[in-house]
Amino acid sequence: MCAVCKRKEDAISEVVSTILLVAITVILAAVIVTFVMGMTSNMQKGKIATSTISRVNGSFVTVTFVGGQNAGSVIGINWTVNGAAPVTWIGGSSATAGIQDHPASGGILSIGANALLAAPDSGKDRVMGIAVFTDGSQQVILDKTI
Repeated sequence: MCAVCKRKEDAISEVVSTILLVAITVILAAVIVTFVMGMTSNMQKGKIATSTISRVNGSFVTVTFVGGQNAGSVIGINWTVNGAAPVTWIGGSSATAGIQDHPASGGILSIGANALLAAPDSGKDRVMGIAVFTDGSQQVILDKTI
């Protein structure tokens, strides 16, 4: 037989295998980053506007448009109480249920504009305000149970 048997080693060296592993990891990371960046490019930017709310008594709440970065493009707010358009008063006069609209002369809703909403279930009324902007987009600016 063979006095000295040599082992034949055809394996890849440790250095080459390490380089291959690093290359595969970098390529995989690049693919994931490209995928994630592609997803975020389709997202719409939110607008910044807000309102405050306070309970007047057991049957009514008052909401006030307090503005925000995009206040200059708000033309109205659609209000709901427990999912339905409430009876609404603006400036002491009855208005279209749930609509706090821009002035009759047209234009932008004024900062500080108030509306009185019927909310008869104190402590359980969910009031939601959705601002309507000049570009036609809409966004929730208040969602509170009061």
